[in-house]
Formats: sequence, C-alpha cells, structure tokens
Amino acid sequence: MFLLQLFKVLFLGASLVLPSVSETSTCEANTCTVMACGNPGLNGLPGRDGKDGLKGEKGDAGASVRGQQGFPGKAGPPGSSGVQGPRGQKGEKGETAAVDSVHGKVTSLEKNIQTLQDDLNKYKKIVTLQGAIHVGRKTFVSTGLHDTFANGKNKCTKEGAALASPRNAAENLALKEIVKKHAMHAFLDINDIQTEGRFVYLNGSPVAYTNWKRGEPNNYDNVEDCVIILEDALWNDYNCNSKCLIICEI
Repeated sequence: MFLLQLFKVLFLGASLVLPSVSETSTCEANTCTVMACGNPGLNGLPGRDGKDGLKGEKGDAGASVRGQQGFPGKAGPPGSSGVQGPRGQKGEKGETAAVDSVHGKVTSLEKNIQTLQDDLNKYKKIVTLQGAIHVGRKTFVSTGLHDTFANGKNKCTKEGAALASPRNAAENLALKEIVKKHAMHAFLDINDIQTEGRFVYLNGSPVAYTNWKRGEPNNYDNVEDCVIILEDALWNDYNCNSKCLIICEI
C-alpha cells in the first residue's frame, strides 16, 4: 500500500515537470526576441566613412553687418630718403644782425669808457693824496697828515680808500719807506678794540701777517688798542687817540 502511494507521488511529480520543460523550450524558440535574455554586449567598432553626398543648394546671404575696426598695426620700417629738392631763392638781407652788431659795439665801448673813467678817478685820488708807492695791486699814499686813528680812517674812506694794512712783507717794506720819508710812525688798519689781544682788520677778519717789535704788543697802561708801524718797519700797539701819520691804500 505504501509503495502504491509512493508510485503515485512520483508519477504526479513527473507529470508536472514535463509540461514545464516543454513550455520553456517553446519560450526559447518563439519569444526570446521579446524578453530580455541576458546583459547587452559591447559596442562594435565604428564603420567606414560613407561616400560624399550631393552638393547642396547655395544658402541665403548673411546679414551685412560691419565689424569693429581693429587696432592699428605696427609702424613699418623708414623709407629711403627722397631726392634733394631744388635750392630756394636767396632772401632779402635782414636787419637783426646789423642791429645786434651795432648794439654789441656800443656795449663794448661803454665798458671801455667805464674802465677809463675808473682809472682816471683812481689817479685823481692818487694825485690828491700824493707821495704814492705801488706794490703789486696796491698803491700806498699819504699827504703827510697827522691825526688820530678814527680821523685817519675817515679821511681815507672819504677819498675812496682805506687805512693802510700790510698783508705781506713787501707791502710792509713799502710802508716803511713812507714812514721814513715823513720821519713819523703811522697808524695801520689793525686793532684789538673789541677783544683785547685779538687783533683784526677793520672788516673784522683776523690778522694773517704781523711784524711785531720784541715785547709787543703789551697794551701799556691798558690804553693801547691800535697798531703803528715804526721807521724800522716793526709794529707796536699804540693809543688810538694819539696823532700819527695817516697812510691810505687804494
């Protein structure tokens, strides 16, 4: 009895399997084109180019819109020099050159006249003072006037000169000759009125050349603030209010 039941079960299972297999085979033969039967394959290689087609018809003309002007190009190389043109006609003589020439001559003449006038005035002063001695670019003169330091300075200034101030040995020896001639010592343009012991010229600059007598300057009695030159060309400090020979220099 058990075997009979087992046989029925196997038969029933076989009958169910066979129709399924038959249906599956029919699907593979008749319906694979509709159903997705697996993953798609890779793309194939590109095909060959086709032949050129026929020439198309001419298209319509585009819009006639002009574009913007471009930037200027670089300058080209310089061209060769042209042929020299004909010489122009000679112009009329101008007046500017002639006027400038005359003006230049007048200016030069005026300078010469001024120079002569200056020289004449200088010699007039020398004649007025008399007894002149020339040393380098200096001229020492004296009228034999005896006066104080201040009055002598003013006298020389009035004549357009200055009180004598030797700046070297040659000038000092020239003054010595005038002193010997008048047999009297003379004031020099040197003093220490502002600062005792610091001798300067009247313009305030320090004395660069000196020829002091031994023991001088000594400011005797505290009143000797001026300087005189003696007959032996040596210097001595002296009272400014005393009267001495006045020698001017031009």
